[in-house]
Amino acid sequence: MVTDLPPSLELFMPVRSAQDWHVLGVVDVPGPGRYEILYSNAQGAAVRPIEAETDDLVTVKVGSTGILHTCNLCSCCQTCACAGTGDLCWPCDRFRRWVHTTGPQLDTYLAACAAPEGWFVETGSRIVHAVGCSALNRTVSEVTRILDDNACPHDQFYDPAPPVPVRADTIRGGRRCRICCPDITLTPGGSGLFAAGGGREV
Repeated sequence: MVTDLPPSLELFMPVRSAQDWHVLGVVDVPGPGRYEILYSNAQGAAVRPIEAETDDLVTVKVGSTGILHTCNLCSCCQTCACAGTGDLCWPCDRFRRWVHTTGPQLDTYLAACAAPEGWFVETGSRIVHAVGCSALNRTVSEVTRILDDNACPHDQFYDPAPPVPVRADTIRGGRRCRICCPDITLTPGGSGLFAAGGGREV
């Protein structure tokens, strides 16, 4: 039972929403009444009168740590990992999973580059490249650099993906890259616009 609010608690303006709040305990405040101390990972800490008929909350800031609850610290970045997986917070766990899957994907692409016969890469814009095309080098270099550094960027990370080599019979259309001009015959895709007589061009 907490009887006094620590001096480091600074009261902020009321918050209307009471969703996703979890009660940490009950506190007796001198200005009479009983209050709940609540915590939300999305909004922080709050104090609410137990007898209140509204959901108005007063949020509080906790010193310089920003931590009110006893949490499991991330073994990588030392921030709260309560909402993460195991001993890692969500951003660090995301990076670990990216490394686990991207390493083998990059190895597959590099192996296709070493024996390129019959291998192609289709990008999201439906442009078909030969493996090893210089237009793909920037992505490959960035993925390689991140994997070689093996330094988790914590919450400053996006997920670059290495090119995925495919065989010609899995490609259903698109355009040939103007840089590498792959040796493949493609059926141009339709515009997707409405065609005469109904339906769309495919």
